[in-house]
Amino acid sequence: MIDFKISAVLNPKSKKSPDGEAIYLCINRKGRHYINLNLEKIPKNAWSGKSLKWVNSQYLYADFHNRVIAREIHHLKEIIQDYYKRSEVLTADKLKNIYLVKHQGKRIKGVNGTIAPGASDKISSYIDYSLKFGATKKKAEGTRKVYVTLKNLVDSYKSQAVMADLDEAFVLGFIDFLRSDSTDINSDTTVAKYVDRLKVIYREYCDQYGILFKKRIFERLDVESTKRPDKIIYVNDKQYELLSEMKFSPEERRLEITRDLFLLLCNTALYYNDLIAIRSENGFDWNLLKENPEHMVLQGERKKNGEEFWIPLNGTAKRIVKKYFHEGGDYLFPAGVAISEQKFNQNLKVLAEKIKFPEVLSNKVGRKTFGTWTDRLGMDDNDIRMIFGHSPGSVLKKYYTERRTVETYKRILSFIQR
Repeated sequence: MIDFKISAVLNPKSKKSPDGEAIYLCINRKGRHYINLNLEKIPKNAWSGKSLKWVNSQYLYADFHNRVIAREIHHLKEIIQDYYKRSEVLTADKLKNIYLVKHQGKRIKGVNGTIAPGASDKISSYIDYSLKFGATKKKAEGTRKVYVTLKNLVDSYKSQAVMADLDEAFVLGFIDFLRSDSTDINSDTTVAKYVDRLKVIYREYCDQYGILFKKRIFERLDVESTKRPDKIIYVNDKQYELLSEMKFSPEERRLEITRDLFLLLCNTALYYNDLIAIRSENGFDWNLLKENPEHMVLQGERKKNGEEFWIPLNGTAKRIVKKYFHEGGDYLFPAGVAISEQKFNQNLKVLAEKIKFPEVLSNKVGRKTFGTWTDRLGMDDNDIRMIFGHSPGSVLKKYYTERRTVETYKRILSFIQR
C-alpha cells in the first residue's frame, strides 16, 4: 500500500522473557519500525505468522489476538490512505507516531519541552495547555477569557471527557448543553462562539500530534440557526409490534425478508451493510457455540471505523438468523436475501406505509431503535460499546477479553429479550 508494507511479527528484538513472546506490528519502508501491541504474550510455538491466522487456533486467546492484529493493521492502513488522498508526504516514523498517538494514547513533548495532553487526557487539560504554552497563549486578554470560560463549560458538560471523545456526537451534545437551562447563554451567536473556540483547540491538538483534522465534526453544524440537532427517529413499541405481526403473501416474499432483516437490525444495533458483510467463517463466536448451540453471538467489524462488535442474539434475532442462514456459504445471508442497501430502503418505505410510520424508515432507524431501547433499560456502558462497535482506540482495554464470556452473554440477554 503506497510502498508501505505492514505486517505482524513475533518478538523482533529477540528479547527473552519467561512470560512468552510479544507481538509487534512492523512498518517496512526504507527500514523497519516496530510497534508493540501490548497484547498478552504467547508461547513461541503458538505463532504461525500467516495473515489473519497469525496465532494458532490451539492457543486460548487466538481468536481475540488475531482480531486485534487485523484491526490495528487496518488502523495503520487508514492513516496511510488519509495522507495519500491529501497528497501529503508520510514517512514511516511519522506513521508510527500518528498511530501511537491516535490508538495507544501516546503523548509528545510540546512547546518548551512540556508534555502536551494526548488522546487519553481531558479536553479541559488541553485547553489549559493551550492557554499556558500553545496557540492561545499570545491572544488578547478578552479572547483568553473566552477560552477559560470554554474550559469551565466543557467541565460542566462532561468533566471526564478526553480528547479522543471529541467527535460529532460530542459537539452536538455540547451544543444542546449550551442551549439548556444549565448555562446562562441565551443566544445562538454565543453558542457558535464557544463551538468555534472548541474547533480551534481541536485543530491545535491535531496539528500538535500530526493527526488528520476532521472538518466534518464541525462543518455540518448550523449552530447559529435556531434549529435543534435532528431528533432521533426510532420505532416505538407499538410500531415494532405491528411490524412483527405483519403477514405477507407469497408474492410479497421480498417484503417479508426486508421486514425480518429490519427487525434483526432493531435487535442488534447493526447497520444493514455491516450485517450483510458478516462472513460465515468468523461471524459467530464459535467458542460460545461449542459450549451451547443456543449461545449465538454475531461478531465482526464495522465498515465505518474498523471497530469490532460482539452481539448476543435474543430470541427474535436468533429466529431470524436461523431462518435465512445456510451453512456452506461465504456470508451469513445468501445473495437472494442480502439485497443492496438502496433496494432495502425502498422496501422499508413500503413497510412504513403499511404501519403508518410518520418518518422516513431507513436501515439506520433500526440501530437508533436498539440504542433508544437499551438506554431506557439502563444497560452497562461497556456492554453497549461492545455491541455498537464504539470501542476505544487503545488495544489495552481489558474488557475485550474479560467480557466475551457466557456470563456477559446471559447478562446482556437479560436486558434485550423481546
